[in-house]
Amino acid sequence: MVPRTLLVVDDDPTLEGRVQDALPVCRIVAAGGVADALEAVRAHRPPVVALSVDLAQLTESPNGGSDGLDALSLILGEAPSIKVIALAPHDQRVLAVRAVARGAHEVCGKPIDAQELAGVVQRAFRRADLELEGRRLAIGDAPPTLRVLRDETERRALLDSLARSGGNLSATARLLGVSRPTLYSLLRQHGIRAD
Repeated sequence: MVPRTLLVVDDDPTLEGRVQDALPVCRIVAAGGVADALEAVRAHRPPVVALSVDLAQLTESPNGGSDGLDALSLILGEAPSIKVIALAPHDQRVLAVRAVARGAHEVCGKPIDAQELAGVVQRAFRRADLELEGRRLAIGDAPPTLRVLRDETERRALLDSLARSGGNLSATARLLGVSRPTLYSLLRQHGIRAD
């Protein structure tokens, strides 16, 4: 199984190790500031980011960010589908609410509780997977072999029903359990002429 990539953005170097201990199945990429975080987002395309939102020095960037909330906005601006987990101190509820208002997927308290973090990260990965699958389905991104098999099976059923009904379109529609307009549409779609 290929490890999932989780980007951890915090200036505390020990946090990366604690996150790795809590999530041994993840590949952890660490960034100490917003410039490093944006570079890591571009390079690794992580589906989930754990971002400390309580650090003023986190977003010293050319864009003029002033705190961790600005880093959150910059990361989501770079990759809107990323699920950002805001790491906020337990005693700063307002900061957690502001993080969610800016687009954080979920909030996890600091200091980090390994079980809580593992659950939050797993939910974020699950949500990212579901959204990716939804986008694939919305654009008809089924595997080509499945699409080809479906089309070929549908074409064979049309030809078989036409042959069994002696070319009678009403009887063919009844055999297939579709209306005549639907049958006409399917015949056109598959390039079958029923003369």
